[in-house]
Amino acid sequence: MKGVVNNLQEDRVSRTQDKTQLCISDIDVSDVIPACVHPKELNLIWLNKINFKSASTKLELVQRNSVLERENKQLRKELLDQKLLLLEYKSSIEANLEEARIREENLLRSNENFKKEIKQHVEETNKMLKQMMEIFQKQGKP
Repeated sequence: MKGVVNNLQEDRVSRTQDKTQLCISDIDVSDVIPACVHPKELNLIWLNKINFKSASTKLELVQRNSVLERENKQLRKELLDQKLLLLEYKSSIEANLEEARIREENLLRSNENFKKEIKQHVEETNKMLKQMMEIFQKQGKP
């Protein structure tokens, strides 16, 4: 009976170990790397080349990305400046157009008033001429 209980406990322990994640710090390196292999004998140049190449391309991409980000920010700033100038220009043009429209309305009104005054003066002049003609006609008939 004791043997069966011990086997069940060992089985439970191994199941819980399977569920937990394995970390490198949990592994004893001496179990994985044989004792006959020494670090002096390891040739990891090819690994370094791969790592440096991938790291250098990633670094280049990051640098290029940062340059593009800066250019993008600069272009956005210039675009916003241009939009601001455009809005200022539009508002200035609209103000000038409104001023010109008001001036034109005033000129049209003053022109109409001037026409009315001239017409009135012409009528008065014609009336005075008629009166003078009547006076001359009365004086000429003695």
